[in-house]
Amino acid sequence: MLFEEEKSCCCGSDCEETTEESCGCDCGCGCGDQDASGEGVITMTDTETGEEYTFIIADDFSIEDDHYCVLVTMDEKDPELVITKVVTLEDGSEGLMSLDDEEYDRVYAEYERLCEEDEDEDADEASQDEE
Repeated sequence: MLFEEEKSCCCGSDCEETTEESCGCDCGCGCGDQDASGEGVITMTDTETGEEYTFIIADDFSIEDDHYCVLVTMDEKDPELVITKVVTLEDGSEGLMSLDDEEYDRVYAEYERLCEEDEDEDADEASQDEE
């Protein structure tokens, strides 16, 4: 499944052609690509169904020569983590594509490993700071 990416402001307006002062948004987000917490917000459209989804870009990482984005749905009641692959589209722009079953297991396992490494490093740094 391929998604078309549209950046939008957390206030719901398309601020790409306006400045922060003129968009009417008072969240201080930097308009065009961030929510109030400073994380990127994107709206993607499923190219097959036309349905739109809004996500926070929570993280990104690379495995070998491939790049992936970790997205979290903006559903406050039941947020979900989704990993998508960054691909180059026919027009040369970048897009996001869902993972096939084989790639899904490998990529999620690698992301979990990377998160565990980060947690271990953070724990080591915290213990050194206490000394």
